Order: sequence, then structure tokens, then C-alpha cells
Amino acid sequence: MRELTEDNAADYLREAGRVPEGVDIRVRELAGGVSNVVLRVDFDPAAGHPPIVVKQCRERLRVAMEWRARLDRIWAEHAALGLLATVLPDGMVPALLFEDRDEYLFAMSCAPDDSATWKSHLMAGRVDEAIADALGTILAQIHLLAPARPALRESLADTSLFDELRVDPYYRTIAREHPSVAPRVDALIAAMEQLPEGERTLVLGDYSPKNILVHSRGLVLLDFECAHAGDAAFDLGFFMSHLLLKAVRADLAEPGAGEPFFRMADGFWFAYFGRLERDGWPPHLASEKNRRWTRGQAHLAACLLARIDGKSPVEYLDEEARALVREFAIEALGMERHGFGGVPRLLKLKLEARRGAARAGG
Repeated sequence: MRELTEDNAADYLREAGRVPEGVDIRVRELAGGVSNVVLRVDFDPAAGHPPIVVKQCRERLRVAMEWRARLDRIWAEHAALGLLATVLPDGMVPALLFEDRDEYLFAMSCAPDDSATWKSHLMAGRVDEAIADALGTILAQIHLLAPARPALRESLADTSLFDELRVDPYYRTIAREHPSVAPRVDALIAAMEQLPEGERTLVLGDYSPKNILVHSRGLVLLDFECAHAGDAAFDLGFFMSHLLLKAVRADLAEPGAGEPFFRMADGFWFAYFGRLERDGWPPHLASEKNRRWTRGQAHLAACLLARIDGKSPVEYLDEEARALVREFAIEALGMERHGFGGVPRLLKLKLEARRGAARAGG
């Protein structure tokens, strides 16, 4: 495979006939990914051609621990983009432009120039609860409509990549690191593996603030190499874990500052289930609501622990915050039921108790 870089991508595109003769282009690498190289290609303005993005897989992921994955995972993302284009409004996911199977790459349309990751907004303290609500509704729409698409039973039916990119580096890693929670984590893995085909939907596997672009006209969703036909509850827990981790970061820096993140978590959760309620659960899933709620909360606890002691630990928490999340996640994983408000409420209570203890001691 010819690995593309900023320096050689222009030559590749010309040789492959993807750039019109005589048109100048500029290539630069986009930051943020750990598993792929993502290159933006800008054309000479006189050519009247909009910019494109070329994405190519890498075998070794850019994390501290040794972590490799199959190159053909890029075709799962390619298939997911095609499916999502049929269930979401135009522009909410990039449009596919061309592919090169030999080089494990594809090209897609570029997001608007004023786009920024939602993660960058959140890390800067720019909290917008309406975005969290919208993302809950969007995820519900995907989970509701995807089962009718043939790709879910064809190119996205294989779950082995999800195992390589999420189950093993996240769940099996924390089970080895913390034997006390291994039975609970193993049960979550088994539940995903044994979910009947009729209850499966498109699971994105990486629905998170870093993969959501915010621009003046809306949102763009990115990065679907973990996509597969699986358990919707994983997406719920995975997404929520990002909001709660940021709640902890904010609250330890300034007592009470995590509250907006908890409100966003609640808003996302209720928007998701509200959309499913409005559209009506399919008859064969009539009893699924409570089970998905329960599994989603368990996945949330597992994902919190995985972002501390898995192969891709979150980068923005200090040791005090990491210890607090680790202790809480282990405790939450040990619970069969998480009660009203679920894991977010329990974490909020833990932070409030911590503040109370600090005041009493001070």
C-alpha cells in the first residue's frame, strides 16, 4: 500500500486521474484522528472545484499502547456513509466521491470552512444544550431507520472490526485490569454478541464530540469505521461517557461547573427515547425500551472505566480526576440497577458529596 502524506498525495491524485490536467492543488493533513490519515485537498480557486477530503487507513493506531487493526476497516466506514446518506438530511454526513480499494482509501466532500469539532466547543466551556438534544434525536433516527437498509445485513453485518476497535481495547482490557468487574463486563460483551438479528441496528461505535462538527448551518457527523449491525445501547453509553468525563473535568476545576454537562447528558438521553416514543417502537421491539435503557447505563459505566484504563485513555483528566472516575465506574459497574436518573445522577451525587467533604474539612 502506498501511504499518502501531505508531500506525496498530490502526485497520487494526478496519477490516479483525480485532478484535472493543469489544475494546482494544495494538500494538508487534518488533525485529530488516531487510526487514519485524513488529508484536505484544496483546488486552485480558478478551477471552481470545491475542496475534498481523502481518508486512508493505517494499520497501527497512534496511541501509547500497541494497537493494530485491519486495513479493510475503512470499507465499513464507506458502507456506513452510504447507509447514513439515506436516513439523514443532506449534508449531515460527507458525500462519497471515489474510492481506491488497492490503497485502502476513499474521498468525500469537505465540511463547511467554519466547522469546528463539538469537542473543541465543550473543552472551551461553550455548552449548548440544544446540540445535545439534537444529537439524541439524530441517533434515534439512525437506530430507528437503519434496520430497513440492506447494507446492515450485508457489508455491515460483520462485527469483527468492532471487536478489534472497541470490545478488546476497551472492554476486555478493563476486565483484565480490574478482575472484580470482569463478570459484569463479560456479560455486556455476551449480550452484544448474542443480540438477535431482528433487534440489531446500525451502531456507529464512535459517536462522540470529536466526531461531530458544528458549523453555522448545522452539524456534520464523521468517522464510522466501528460501524456495524449491533446493539444500540453501546452508542448510548459511549456518547454519554464523553459528556460525563467532561463534567468531572469541569467540576474539579470549579465546583458546580459540571452541571451544564449533566443537563446535556439528560437532554440527550430523553431526546433519544422521546424520538423513539413519538415514532413508535417496532412491534417486535415493544418490550425493548426498558432493556435498552438498562444496557445503555451499563455501557456508560463500562465506557467511563475504559477511557481511564483502556487502550485509549482520555487525555484531558489529571490523576485526581482519573482516580475519581475509576472508583466511581467500578462501583457503578457492580450495580444491577442504577435507579432514577441512572449513572449520571449517581456521578453527580458523588461530586456533590466530594464538595461537601471538602467544605467540612476546610
